[in-house]
Amino acid sequence: MNKNKSSIIEKVFEDLRKNERKAFIPFITCGFPTPDGFFKLFETLDKNGADIIEIGIPFSDPLADGPIIQTTSKIALENGVNTDVVLKSIAKIRKSSDTPIAVMTYFNTIYHYGLEKFLKNAENAGINGLIIPDLPLEEFICYESYFSRVSINNIMLASLTSGRERLHTIVKKSRGFIYCISVKGVTGIRNSISPEVIDFLKNLRKITSLPLALGFGLSSREQIRQIKDYCDGIIIGSKILSLILEADNFKQGISKVEDFTLGVNNILKS
Repeated sequence: MNKNKSSIIEKVFEDLRKNERKAFIPFITCGFPTPDGFFKLFETLDKNGADIIEIGIPFSDPLADGPIIQTTSKIALENGVNTDVVLKSIAKIRKSSDTPIAVMTYFNTIYHYGLEKFLKNAENAGINGLIIPDLPLEEFICYESYFSRVSINNIMLASLTSGRERLHTIVKKSRGFIYCISVKGVTGIRNSISPEVIDFLKNLRKITSLPLALGFGLSSREQIRQIKDYCDGIIIGSKILSLILEADNFKQGISKVEDFTLGVNNILKS
């Protein structure tokens, strides 16, 4: 893959930057709340301004995920969702949507599936990016040659605890965007943005021109207003999934997701 050529994901950010807009990147779990409900949820986000959609492969022991995403993973697994089902679901989505898709999964899932087989099947399904929270930088370097054979962006995570030297290496190895973690902990809804997050984003911007997307815990429009000037995109998962989980019925949940999505996008695109 030509490192100098912009990827589909990078092009999204380039187009948004030209208009001084920010990317909205929602996260949903494949197979939640039901296989059909997942497709409806994807469609709702896609039609209401999502720029990139992150899809999680459900996992039995999701170390980086908080209680809401863990719950959706459990439901999806009970619905019979596995890696092949996720790949087939994305291939089905590709028949009606060309919105970039980034898949979040754990390395254990990929390793047991077979790394080379997974990457090839993921590329064929139409996946544009891959986020693997439990694959450390040192381990990724061992498998880097496999990633170089496919046109899938390896989206690396940068956290508040990452040292400067480590951040420089993360920036060199990442493609698509840098997934910036806003908290020292797992995903989940939080009420405020720490001032050190803004400092972290400012310092990271000094060492890379790659887009910076902030995730883990963002849930309110006020948080988005507070942070949007310091990054290129916002990732929201737990809040969106909680609207489905806490609704009286799926139709009500979808309506709440639609309203929330439109509100977020109004902030990010203004």
